[in-house]
Amino acid sequence: MRSTLDLEVPTRGPRGQIVVLVAVMLVVLVGIAGLAIDISSAYLTERGLRAVADAASLAGGQDLQIPGSRALPGSTEQGRARDHALDVLVSRLGASSRPSDPSCYVSAGCMLPGTDYEVAIQTPSPSRLDCFPDVRCIQVTIRQTAFGLTFARIFGFTEWTVTSASVAGVVQAQQYGVVTLRPPKPRGASGGDANEDNIFVSGGSRVVVGNADIGTNTNLRIEGTGSAVILDPGYAVHNYDPYQRWTAPPPGFQLTSLIEDPLYAIPDRTDVPGLPVYSASGLSDAKLTTADCALEQQNVPDAYEFAGVRVKDLDPADVTCYKPGIYDLELQSGTDEVVLLTTDPVWGGVYFFDKGMDLGNPSALIGGYEGGQPGVALVFQECDVNNNCPLKGNTADLIALNFGDTYPSASNAQAAEWNGGSVQTSATPPLLMSLMVVPDPICYVAPEEPAGHCSTHNQTLNLPGGGSLFVAGVQYAPTDNAVVTGGSGSGGVLGQIISWTIRFTGGSELNLQAALGSKEGVLRLDRACSPTHVCNP
Repeated sequence: MRSTLDLEVPTRGPRGQIVVLVAVMLVVLVGIAGLAIDISSAYLTERGLRAVADAASLAGGQDLQIPGSRALPGSTEQGRARDHALDVLVSRLGASSRPSDPSCYVSAGCMLPGTDYEVAIQTPSPSRLDCFPDVRCIQVTIRQTAFGLTFARIFGFTEWTVTSASVAGVVQAQQYGVVTLRPPKPRGASGGDANEDNIFVSGGSRVVVGNADIGTNTNLRIEGTGSAVILDPGYAVHNYDPYQRWTAPPPGFQLTSLIEDPLYAIPDRTDVPGLPVYSASGLSDAKLTTADCALEQQNVPDAYEFAGVRVKDLDPADVTCYKPGIYDLELQSGTDEVVLLTTDPVWGGVYFFDKGMDLGNPSALIGGYEGGQPGVALVFQECDVNNNCPLKGNTADLIALNFGDTYPSASNAQAAEWNGGSVQTSATPPLLMSLMVVPDPICYVAPEEPAGHCSTHNQTLNLPGGGSLFVAGVQYAPTDNAVVTGGSGSGGVLGQIISWTIRFTGGSELNLQAALGSKEGVLRLDRACSPTHVCNP
């Protein structure tokens, strides 16, 4: 029997091993905790610098707009913007004096005297997402070149450079004179895009858009000698496609979302019981009497001419006056005929041309010619495959609608009256509507073009170019394919047009004047320097 004194004692390992491991781990943990403290301190410093950069960029950005104008800032405005931004930096960062180093205004930057801050102020800005173009943007960058560290010294780091940047500028709301809503299609293997001619300008046509941008859900295509799209300074073509089909000018700006149909209300005939309906057999009922039309003819201002003769001086036999209502026939003008669209105290000034209108050559269509009085509105149906309903006005000598007594320079008629209200947009401010096409329900704005081949529909609005076209207000044909063809050498005027597609061809020259809102932009910070976007140097 073994005694208790003979029991075996377990073998013991190296003493203090656990103590060493704990000590090592404590050092690592303290280092990590210290590094986290240094990182947090650097982050807080970066946030503070961002607040200063924001203040400086906003101070400079306010100088990048010429009050009451969309004109682009020049070297004077840009220089003033840089100086104001630098003044804020000197004040907020406690500089001992204002630097005169020209490198302050390039990406390299300059040191602020008496500080460890390096600053760079750039306009045009190398980064931008919202403000457009780059001359309306200013970028301010601040670098603290010797941000001292404490705990990170354990890992061999003594100081870091902390950087923050801000972009601010003037953001202009899109004011479209031309809008096409056809959605894009993916580019094919060869790089082509079936919808890249959403707005197509060819054959030497010139489209001059005043006081407005161009907006398209696809692209702009310009082809042919002399073909051009000309915008006022400060305006651009806003296209959704990720590429630019045309060569600037005009400048382009890529949209991040599709342009939506504004869904303007079009007069509904069912709202007005008893509205007159005119057919081929009863067309005489749609006309004023010869005597009444002769009196109406004298209300047309002197500026309206046909074949070089004032309309009011034409032989009354060459002028036909029509009444508002529903036209269940294709209304055709005669040779050398002037068609006057009149208004009615009961039925207002809306014309429903269900089977279209054919304006011969030479002929003229005039309505809304009394200044300060309600004008006219023309409503067409979306054309079917047999092309039974278009406005055939390509060869007309003159189409002048709602230009009042200030033709041919500007609109001075009011919106047409309809059912106790006015035919106008729901925008602010509301704008009168002259030409409308009832939308096709199978055509709508979507990420991809809807089924139904909307882009191959026949054109409903066929308009003359040049000095033959003067149509005020808004032309609303959201699912229609419009075309402006030919015309005289002088420029006509067309208000805002919203369509599925639009073509300008045949050497037409046209001014598009959109009576839109303020030219003032909004000063704001740009997303270009944000957690999701890295600033360019």
